[in-house]
Amino acid sequence: MATRGRPKRQKEQLVNTPEQFEKNDEFGLTEMQTSFVWHYTEGACGQTEAARKAKFEFPAQAASKFLNGKDYPNVVKAIRIKQDELREKYAITPAKTGSMLWKITEQAYERGQLNAAVSAIKELNQLAGLSINRSQNININASIDKMSKEDIKERLSKLLGADVDDYSPTDK
Repeated sequence: MATRGRPKRQKEQLVNTPEQFEKNDEFGLTEMQTSFVWHYTEGACGQTEAARKAKFEFPAQAASKFLNGKDYPNVVKAIRIKQDELREKYAITPAKTGSMLWKITEQAYERGQLNAAVSAIKELNQLAGLSINRSQNININASIDKMSKEDIKERLSKLLGADVDDYSPTDK
């Protein structure tokens, strides 16, 4: 019998799941507990789904026991350590960003994608502080038509924090 409606689209896997999990002697975890820790931290799923993927018979109950901190404190410890490792691995730092931008620059240049290479170099320069983008919006509630040149210079110096003497007579 044919199914009705649109066929379900296959979900794209975010990470490659290991074929088999080994018990963790460091924390005293079984293979299934190690699988739960991996799915919970790296498998992009919630606690019950992690327990289900780790093949526990009663996944919601198992997940609650693992995460309550009393029944299986080593599971919670393993999860915290894994989360800290992932946080450090994927942290955004200037060094990582700079190296990634440099790789993008090189690859784009090799492929002849000069616009992408220039954009990446521009971002690198900003990261290094070699170039600064400044923009300033000034709301002036004055009618310039009714102001003299001296009044305009004085008003601008107040708004921008510059001396009136900094302007030369040739400034227009």
